Amino acid sequence: MTEKTHNEVMNNIMKQLDRDDLNLADGISIWHSLGLFLFSKVENDTKDLSKIYDGMKQYLSEIEAAKLNQKG
Repeated sequence: MTEKTHNEVMNNIMKQLDRDDLNLADGISIWHSLGLFLFSKVENDTKDLSKIYDGMKQYLSEIEAAKLNQKG
C-alpha cells in the first residue's frame, strides 16, 4: 500500500467517524472494517477471513500479555 492510498483510507475513515449522525452501530462497523482491512494487509494481502481473525486474536493476546507483564 502506498502512502497516498494509506492517507486516503485514513482520511475517509476519520470523516466517517466525525459524522454528527454517527451511532454506535455505525462506529462499531467502521472499526471492524478498519481492523479487517489492516490485518488483511499484514499477511500479503490475504482475503481469508479465518487467517485475518486469527491474526487479530494473536495480536490482542500479545497486547494483553504485555499489559500483564507491565503490572507484575
